[in-house]
Amino acid sequence: MSAPAGGARLTVLGSADAFNSGGRAHSAYWVDEPSGPFVVDFGPTTLAQCKRLQLEPDALDAVLLTHLHGDHIGGLPVLLVDLQYRVRRQRPLTLAGPPGTAARLSTLMRGAYPDVWSKGLSFATPVVEFAVPGETVVGPRRVRAIAAAHDREHHACSLRIGVGGRVLVFSGDTGWQPTLGTLAEGADLFVCECTDWTGGYEAHLSLEVLERERASLPVDRMLLTHLGPIMRMNAPQVRQSGWQVAEDGDVLDL
Repeated sequence: MSAPAGGARLTVLGSADAFNSGGRAHSAYWVDEPSGPFVVDFGPTTLAQCKRLQLEPDALDAVLLTHLHGDHIGGLPVLLVDLQYRVRRQRPLTLAGPPGTAARLSTLMRGAYPDVWSKGLSFATPVVEFAVPGETVVGPRRVRAIAAAHDREHHACSLRIGVGGRVLVFSGDTGWQPTLGTLAEGADLFVCECTDWTGGYEAHLSLEVLERERASLPVDRMLLTHLGPIMRMNAPQVRQSGWQVAEDGDVLDL
């Protein structure tokens, strides 16, 4: 799948919370753009979703991580082993994430495939760690990161990424904070977590909070994702009220 001329295309690899609510895959997103495809987050179910949706992992130029919780990074070892043994990849795969990404990658690989990691992969895996807050160059992309209202120990981030002449913003896992409005301003798409139906849980967003704060998010197009069980159950009603709600396999042209 290639990006539309002069734009970008986002495929929802997964739209669920950490618990695969509603039988959906962990939240992750494949982005096709003129300089090459990349993914945002790579949880335990993400490799299977790539193959189910006929998206070849070897095409990826980069993996960008919003934070270092297992449902967002747990699929990295199987991705790297797939590229090593099935594909026999040679060209580098850039991994970008918050501070601590390089150490966490090593921990994951040493725990999952220590023999593979100690021998070394057939391809380089350069790690770029985001300035938080700040702007970081990841290949042809400029990524602006702010600290998310989630897990400070794991340096959870919300990201603004310039791709194919378009701007994508990913909330990652976060509770409400006014800086989300600044980050999302004027974006072509804001991929925003909405784990809960109601409530103000400090580490996640709810539909109740987003409806209350919608006027402070100066962006025309939002996609609600990372859905918990009640949000998933009520997704048809939420769509009828005018919100765009993610489903595994959705494709959005920008």
